[in-house]
Amino acid sequence: MSGCSRKNPIEKALATRSDEYWRYYYNYKNETYSSYYKFEDDQLSYVFTIDEDGKFTNGPEDPYYGNEPLKWSVSEDSIMTWGNFAYDVVSYNDKAIVLTYSTKEKPYQNYLFLIKESDFKQYPNDFEEKRLYNPEKYKSNK
Repeated sequence: MSGCSRKNPIEKALATRSDEYWRYYYNYKNETYSSYYKFEDDQLSYVFTIDEDGKFTNGPEDPYYGNEPLKWSVSEDSIMTWGNFAYDVVSYNDKAIVLTYSTKEKPYQNYLFLIKESDFKQYPNDFEEKRLYNPEKYKSNK
């Protein structure tokens, strides 16, 4: 396809196989949030959830909240526009993408992480709970 050759490297990294999804993580007011996305060649991203059987579905998790695709693009100077937001691409490869954006509150900057996954592994809070319930594993080597 001639369209594929015009993609910049970050856009190429966003490509997924049919069984892969980008898991989107971010922290807001000390809460970790997560969802799954696919970034398609039509410059739209689609959100996915996991149903009771552990299968990915693009049906809305909340019936009162629409599941409209978000328009996305990546400029040559590594600025990703996604929906109504613009992010700087800090780092990327075929498995992980780090994005940053400005905030009005300290520290005046926040990060988003996109991690490519092919199956459901953990809830975002699993890492926090691991630390909470196993504090002895996190003692410093003073």
